[in-house]
Amino acid sequence: MNVNKPLYPNPPSTLRRPGGFGGFAFVGPGVIIASVTIGNGELVQASRGGAVFGYSILWCFLFAGLFKAVQVYAAARHMTLTGQHPITTWRNIPGPTLWFPLLLILPTLAVMPVGFSAIAEIVGSYIRDLGGFSIEAPTVWGFERPEFWQNVWATAILSFCLLLALASNLTLLQRISTAVVGILLICAVVSVLVSGPDLFKILLGLFMPRIDAYQPWVLNNYGDEFIGRNQWLEVAIYLSAVGGGTYDYVGYVALLREKKWGLAGGPVAGRSQLDQAVSNPRTGKEMIRRARIWTRAPLWDTCVSFTAVILVTLLFAVLGATMLHEKQVIPATGNMLVEQEQFLVNLHYQLRWVYRAGVFMAYVGTLYGAFEIYQYTFVES
Repeated sequence: MNVNKPLYPNPPSTLRRPGGFGGFAFVGPGVIIASVTIGNGELVQASRGGAVFGYSILWCFLFAGLFKAVQVYAAARHMTLTGQHPITTWRNIPGPTLWFPLLLILPTLAVMPVGFSAIAEIVGSYIRDLGGFSIEAPTVWGFERPEFWQNVWATAILSFCLLLALASNLTLLQRISTAVVGILLICAVVSVLVSGPDLFKILLGLFMPRIDAYQPWVLNNYGDEFIGRNQWLEVAIYLSAVGGGTYDYVGYVALLREKKWGLAGGPVAGRSQLDQAVSNPRTGKEMIRRARIWTRAPLWDTCVSFTAVILVTLLFAVLGATMLHEKQVIPATGNMLVEQEQFLVNLHYQLRWVYRAGVFMAYVGTLYGAFEIYQYTFVES
């Protein structure tokens, strides 16, 4: 270690000023993650949860988002302060060699392509239904006609997103992700305000945790999906989809190497090196000060991005409770995206095109950003 070289670089002035808005300049990787994760969980599962359970499900989405935000910030903070990805640090957990990293990484790498292809299939089936390609007809190359067109459109969407990712860079990705998240958030807020939700029930649903039994209409109208399914299993499906998964956040933390916040992207500082730097009587206090300032970068990034994710999730859950639950309609298997058109159609029939455009932006944003994020996940793993 070079004793003459400070361990932490001097933070930029925009980060050193407390209480200002300069921290927004460090919001970037988190917005990409928000764009990647806002998709199936937020648009489909959140509104499905509101349709099934009404307002009583809101607390699950709120706390799930907060808990994931804390975990992601802790990982990003560790990366910023040490330059070491948590995956590497997990090797030091007592027990068999690499048991904990492998416990998380192997399922992550196995599930990642499954989840990735499922998103494309959802969009493919939506385009298929909108285009009227689901009519009964002889099989095509061994596929039933609806399945064939679903696969065709899913492949087309994936190919488009891959080409878009190859032709862009990280800065462009951040800008596109910001636009996607911003437009979705604005549309969701407007839809909720116009739908006239019950504010008192929203507050109860947010801060009085409970899971109600399925109402009779749920079992009568959608028995194939819900008879025999425990309510907590249904909730677990929502929570696994909302806010992203391990494959998203492993890639997000690795992406900080490109931002070079603190020690991220530079040489890794071991425990002895950190202790030596902060205990130095001449520069120790300055290193601690710099380290604390650098942690503001991942804090800003995490807070802004997860605020967007949580808000979109809660807004779609409220729309599900307000408009679908009362009409006894659930986004079920085979029509995961169709029922939600009511969120805007109730205002004006032609606004269905705004909803459809929002769906495509959300899912294309997910697939487009995932090509960038998941390469970091794979390489880091």
